[in-house]
Amino acid sequence: MLTALIGRWDTDGTLTITGSEQLDEEDQAALDFLVERAADYDGADWVCTFPANRHTEAVQLAYEQFIRGEDAELVDDVWGHTPTTW
Repeated sequence: MLTALIGRWDTDGTLTITGSEQLDEEDQAALDFLVERAADYDGADWVCTFPANRHTEAVQLAYEQFIRGEDAELVDDVWGHTPTTW
């Protein structure tokens, strides 16, 4: 199972998560559909999949991959999850 996070990068370096979908690992058609329709999720311009069964795990992975150590911030508008920043 994959979790696809949908979001947008704002000019201040904030990645705002605006959507989340569960996908089967081999369902390329579903992923392609999400990418095509990303803007429907509050103007999203970013889609990324993570090997996670839960939204909160995917948000943590997104933080670790894209935010940690950068001058950036992650905001989860879907569930309000705050990633661990240790």
